[in-house]
Amino acid sequence: MNRLAAFTFALVCAFSSQVVTAGDIDLSLNLEFNTLGDLNSGGTWTVVGKSDERGIAGIVFSLENSTVNFNPSTGFLHPEIFDIQNSGLFGLRFEIVEGQFAAPVLDVGVIGGTWASTYVDDPALAIFGANPDLGSFSGGVDLATGSFDPGVVPTWFSSGFGGNQYVDPGAVVTAANNVFTTVRSVVPEPTTCAMLCIALVCIPTRKRR
Repeated sequence: MNRLAAFTFALVCAFSSQVVTAGDIDLSLNLEFNTLGDLNSGGTWTVVGKSDERGIAGIVFSLENSTVNFNPSTGFLHPEIFDIQNSGLFGLRFEIVEGQFAAPVLDVGVIGGTWASTYVDDPALAIFGANPDLGSFSGGVDLATGSFDPGVVPTWFSSGFGGNQYVDPGAVVTAANNVFTTVRSVVPEPTTCAMLCIALVCIPTRKRR
């Protein structure tokens, strides 16, 4: 973990009063292409998360810098919760750090938790490529967003992940066991694809008048 992340989590963990075992944090890199199904059309990416225990206290994740565009003034999606928000370039790795410091909010990213998340998975989201299926994130938390240029597809960096969670009793902060990542993309609805295929088949069979 680099100095930025280490400093951030030192701040978050300053409120820890005991060491306990936490659960997992799952992250999804959701892709919405400018033209559905066209992997070369560019588009928008969003990182969303879900958490065990009492929610995300701090999180750090990394993306391939050459594949994403990020504007820190608009890319952090929950400044009202994560008062620690940093991003930086470290070689080929673009790192984003978010954490709670001043007033802890429990159950952020916990599906069915007490924090009233407004994030709902797009029903057209599907696993992109050979990625693990981490299930639905509806009720999780959207963490950050940006764009990507035509001809590239956003990619996780192979390292640079970590997370802290709140746990009972007393909203104790502890490191999560793992941060699991996946990639999903919005795909055309099956009915739309079917109608398009039927139209393409029928066009050549129409009689000329």
